Amino acid sequence: VSILATEAQDDGYIAKILTEAGTGADIAVGTPIMVTVEEEDDVAAFKDFALEESAAPAPAAPAPEPAPAVVEAAAPTPPAPAPAPVAAPEPVAEAVPPPPMEDMIAAVAPVLSTGWGDFAKINSPIVKTLSKQQAEYIEKYGTTGQVPL
Repeated sequence: VSILATEAQDDGYIAKILTEAGTGADIAVGTPIMVTVEEEDDVAAFKDFALEESAAPAPAAPAPEPAPAVVEAAAPTPPAPAPAPVAAPEPVAEAVPPPPMEDMIAAVAPVLSTGWGDFAKINSPIVKTLSKQQAEYIEKYGTTGQVPL
């Protein structure tokens, strides 16, 4: 038993059902089962429509039985190909252990001791240049009205 469910992107009408439900007949794949039209006015044109026999796909013919093969003298078998050389597997690199915790703490100590913003202020080349220029300006003209860098 099969159930056919269809979903259409556009509106349409079923003009003629060619195979009634529950007939018990096996329906071959590719056999038309209905005629659809886009306009309701076109439904009447298919009232007496019947499927031509040539339009329906013919049932598959049984495959002919193959003729028994004639056994002839066996040809000499070709020599087996030489096995391909197998490359040695690449050695697996050993995992590098992480550095000791003391070394890691020493590496981040400048950042942790000054705070994130101050660390950038102390180590940034551009901040050093701007700070130097600001100091020169203050010496020449007095205050800038801003907090020194």
